[in-house]
Amino acid sequence: MTVDMPERLLADGELERSEIVANSRMNRERGLAGANSYEKELRFSPLKFLADRADGTTMVRWLDLCCGSGRALVEAANQWEQSHPLCGIEIVGVDLDAMFASAGSLPKAVRLVASWVHALEPHRAFDLITCVHGLHYLGDKLQVIARAVSWLNDDGLFAANLDLDNLRLETA
Repeated sequence: MTVDMPERLLADGELERSEIVANSRMNRERGLAGANSYEKELRFSPLKFLADRADGTTMVRWLDLCCGSGRALVEAANQWEQSHPLCGIEIVGVDLDAMFASAGSLPKAVRLVASWVHALEPHRAFDLITCVHGLHYLGDKLQVIARAVSWLNDDGLFAANLDLDNLRLETA
C-alpha cells in the first residue's frame, strides 16, 4: 500500500485541530486485557509490571498518553484495589479529546486529563508510561518520546506502538 505524504508537515496546533487527531474512536473501547487491549498491544501486562515493582507499601505510578476513553485505566485501578490493598497506585490518562468513560465515577486512583501531549508537564516521576496507538496522531513523535522518557523514575519503563513508516525527516 502506498501512502501519499503531505507537501509539508503540519504544525502541532494544526495537527491538534485536525479531524485525524480528533477521531472519536481512537482507543475508545480498548480494555486492559483481552482481544482489544493494552496487554495485547504492548505484549505485557501493565498491572503485572507495576505489581512486580511494588513492595506492598510503596506508591506506583502509571501515565498513559493518548488514553482514549480511559476505560483500561479504570479497569486497572479497580483490579489493583482488589489485589493490592496495601500498595497505592496513581494512574493518569491524557487525551486531547475529553471523551472519557465514567467521568463522574472514576476510582480515586485515576485522573483523566484533557490536554495536548506536547503541553503536558507532569510534576511527578512515573514507573510506567504507555502510549498505545497514539504516537501516529502526534506531530514530533521523537520529541514526545524523549519528553516522556524524562518523566520516568530511574528504572521506569516507556512502552508504545511506533510504526517507523510514520517517521519523516523534514529537510529545509
